[in-house]
Amino acid sequence: MKKIVFFLTLIISFKTIAQGGSQIDSIRQRIIGSQSDSLKAIEYLEIANRHKQKDSVFKNLSLSLDFARKAKIPKYISNSRVNLSNWYNNYVSRQASVNEHLGAIAELEKFDFKSGIANHYIRLGYRYNSTNQDSANLFINKGVVLAKQAKDDNVILTGLLALGNRAFYNLDFEKALALYIEGEEICRKNEKLTNSIKHASFLEYIGYVMQRTKQHQKAIYYFKESMKIYEKNANAKHIANMQTNIAEEYFEKKEYEKVIPFLNKTIQYNNTYNVQKNVNLGAYLKRAYCYGKIGKTEQAEKDYLKAISLAKLDQNSHHLTNAYISLGDFYRQEKKYALSEENYLLAETEAKKRKDTESLEKIYKGLANIKGAEKEFETALSYAAKASQESEKQSELSLNEKIVSLEKKYESEKKEQEIALLTTKHQVAEKQKYIYIVISLLLLATGFFLFFGYKNKIRTAQKLEELNTLKSRFFANISHEFRTPLTLIKSPVQQLQKDATTEQEKQLQLIDRNANRMLELVDQLLALSKIDSGQLQLILKEGNLNDFLHSIADPFIYLAQESNKKLELDFDIPNENYPFDKDILEKITTNLLHNAIKYSDEASIVNGQLSVDNQTLKVSIRNYNSSLTKTDLQKLFERFYQKNTNQTGAGIGLALVKELITLYEGTIHTNLENGILTITFEIPLHTNLKNAVVSYANTNEPVSDASFSSDTNEYSDELPILLITDDNASIRNVLKDIFKEEFKIYEAENGEEALKIAEKEIPDCIISDIMMPKIDGLEFTKQIKTNELTSFIPVILLTAKTTPETKLEAIKNQADGYLTKPFQHDLLKELVYQQINERKKLQKRYSQELILKPTEIVIDSVDEKFISRIEEVIHAEITNQDFNTEAFAEKMHVSRMQLHRKLKSLFGVTTTEFIRNERLKIAVELLKNEKLSISEIAYSVGFNDVYYFSKCFKDLYQKAPSEYYKR
Repeated sequence: MKKIVFFLTLIISFKTIAQGGSQIDSIRQRIIGSQSDSLKAIEYLEIANRHKQKDSVFKNLSLSLDFARKAKIPKYISNSRVNLSNWYNNYVSRQASVNEHLGAIAELEKFDFKSGIANHYIRLGYRYNSTNQDSANLFINKGVVLAKQAKDDNVILTGLLALGNRAFYNLDFEKALALYIEGEEICRKNEKLTNSIKHASFLEYIGYVMQRTKQHQKAIYYFKESMKIYEKNANAKHIANMQTNIAEEYFEKKEYEKVIPFLNKTIQYNNTYNVQKNVNLGAYLKRAYCYGKIGKTEQAEKDYLKAISLAKLDQNSHHLTNAYISLGDFYRQEKKYALSEENYLLAETEAKKRKDTESLEKIYKGLANIKGAEKEFETALSYAAKASQESEKQSELSLNEKIVSLEKKYESEKKEQEIALLTTKHQVAEKQKYIYIVISLLLLATGFFLFFGYKNKIRTAQKLEELNTLKSRFFANISHEFRTPLTLIKSPVQQLQKDATTEQEKQLQLIDRNANRMLELVDQLLALSKIDSGQLQLILKEGNLNDFLHSIADPFIYLAQESNKKLELDFDIPNENYPFDKDILEKITTNLLHNAIKYSDEASIVNGQLSVDNQTLKVSIRNYNSSLTKTDLQKLFERFYQKNTNQTGAGIGLALVKELITLYEGTIHTNLENGILTITFEIPLHTNLKNAVVSYANTNEPVSDASFSSDTNEYSDELPILLITDDNASIRNVLKDIFKEEFKIYEAENGEEALKIAEKEIPDCIISDIMMPKIDGLEFTKQIKTNELTSFIPVILLTAKTTPETKLEAIKNQADGYLTKPFQHDLLKELVYQQINERKKLQKRYSQELILKPTEIVIDSVDEKFISRIEEVIHAEITNQDFNTEAFAEKMHVSRMQLHRKLKSLFGVTTTEFIRNERLKIAVELLKNEKLSISEIAYSVGFNDVYYFSKCFKDLYQKAPSEYYKR
């Protein structure tokens, strides 16, 4: 069998060599047939890379450099000398490699080729990496500076990775992280580098920093992001590495069920690509441990046995010892003491061969535990003594190693003094050894008794944890169950309110109000159940905190006015971006403001102060409540706290606030003086939070299904237009921040200004407030919908007014959407996208219609009139070859841009495309007449070029005119 394998290997080797030789011969033929020195420089470099013999490699690299110099192309000179430097480093000496880099730098300076010079400086830094740290830093930094001047991202990335790795291995993780992040940002901004292997590498190294700084969840995130890119590049080796890294992080987090799938993939990769057996051995041991932790003992046992068989096959005594010890530990935990002892003894045999004191100590401790469990205490104490002896031997070995190290390092009197001191300590340690053995035996005996007590405590803690889990699950389930009946209560109530008498309407409003309150409680219960079960995480994202808090707080001013109270807010927040969780901060702020207004005395003032100091948000809210006492403060944040049966309870709103602030690693304080209640909370505005996931720009942003970009040459780079109308600048800023990536945004302070912008720019969608100066939102919507130019534009009203009458008035004025402040960002985005997508469906219908049918395309009578006018102009002018976009706009009595925007929204095409499509639709009808030729039809519908007519026809109908009716 071995002979057969040998001959097969030999045949494959000869075949590979033959293929390599054939490729080299092919390149040589290209060189002979070429007169280009630059091409020869490239080809000789290719031959050098394919050769294996060092002399042949050097010869071809030298030829490559000669032709690069003849061609006077600095890039090729640089590439050849980089390869020559590597050859010197591999086959001559490091100094020869350094000299080659220095010579290359001098030569490239004559060409002022900064990119190549930078590359050689960085590689020069690598050469000094292990011998002179200062020189390495100097050269790499110099290379990065030059690469940035040359704007060569590839070379910049090489330098940043080198500097980052140096900082990482010197344990300067903060500096390493900054360099890795800088490199990753360059990759994201450069389309050619995005999702490249280099991009994956930087994400991978960021993951290593998170791994070393014990930020396991973040490490998992970056390893997964890196793995996605490796998968796109089909890089199996790196995919396997990332799977192993992710498994390690889940293992550290003790999430053993999540470890197993990644270890499965690692093992599969190692088997597929014949990776060293000892690599798979470690994976089997770790997977076995995880199986054991989740109660899958059969799978665990199989993996331990597989690891042992691999260690035997590899003939590695060290790995075999570890595998036996691991299986022994497993059987001991399963109380299979005979099997456990058997494996410990096998491990002992292997460990004694290598005098492995560390392994022997583990083995004897395991045997002592077994004998203790079997109540063979004398034997247990004997093994414990052996474990202690092995521990002492380790100390002696460690001490001797230190002495040898000192003898090699120092040759002065100081060395002799330190050795003498260590020798003295060694002698003292010898005398203390016997004392330690006696103490160890006593501690071991005590440990047995403590162990059983500790085990009972663990069982109790596990039961409590199970109980908490069941409680949280119960709250989550019951909260979901409440939603359906509450919805069924609210729907008939709203129907009955239409025909109710005044007295009945009051009672129905009471039902509806309490149903809303129940829904609010259900949402709060769901949030609390997530917190209790540890499923709620902070999602931190950069945003304008000042604008965000204004948008949340402003609607409560109207709520206070409706309750005959006054809300005064003082903002001292810089107009800057901070990382914060929008959803959680909104829940905290709205709950506190709502409670402050609700539980303050009649006609009183509620004050709020919001400020940022030293990366911390501080919010203080004060209200006057004459019935509150200091004894109530301690129970204020208890769920459903009620002072007495005659007063309304606090519900779970404040309890939820406290839980959320705790999750945010913040603080909350209360104070009551002279009837004035002050609630102050502080939360950090940075990303170093243990329960946080950082969402970077454009990373987790939801992507709409709508495709808004035009595919025509005339307006190929235009974005859809969004008009934002609100007299509050902070609200406008928040809305701009939400839509800035997908829309070109115009803004107006009032309805009058907005009407002018709408008629001029013809936006794709409008978001408007209702309460505005000059022209309010309702009148603004009415005028938009009755104007021929703008009637098709969707209008979404966004307001603090929540009364049913206002909503009804908005619908009467043909508003397409209605949301109340504070609003959910995702909900608003989806509403805008839906409105634009509805227009897309109408546009699709137009492309399928043979002739214009206004009543089937749109509902709006204003749009029907506009389409009828289009139809009249088209029928009159379509056969005119000179009829173009300017003439069309003039006939319609609008500007060229207004016509373009109107047609784009109604039909999804530009003016030029519309004219061409209408001509082609008429041509389809004419094709039915077999007496007319293709050229006659082309000229009759306004085309002056038959070839261009056929091309346009085929683009629209996927068939040539001659094939359309099988002429």
